[in-house]
Amino acid sequence: MSISNATTYQIFGTQFNGLNQGTAFGDELQNATNYPLVRITNSATGHLFYAKTHDHSTMGVATGITTVFTNFDVPAKIEAGDSTIQVVANGIPSAAARFSRAIAA
Repeated sequence: MSISNATTYQIFGTQFNGLNQGTAFGDELQNATNYPLVRITNSATGHLFYAKTHDHSTMGVATGITTVFTNFDVPAKIEAGDSTIQVVANGIPSAAARFSRAIAA
């Protein structure tokens, strides 16, 4: 698969929002951690890039085998070349999928 910088893509999978919302303690702050992140790792340099996610199909947790999706914006300054992409929920990354990004014209 090939992707372009500064472009929005939709990614599908399961458990994008993890198994719980994160922390909750009495009347203290409640910091939800079930927001999906998209992490892109350049295979040659090992540099990490995070893509903004938005317009999720659901923010429900523990969705089981139900397929969900989110949109992500590839950063404008991402490095070209072979990379892997993962969705991270509650700090737990998905299996990595390979793709390449062509050099901008």
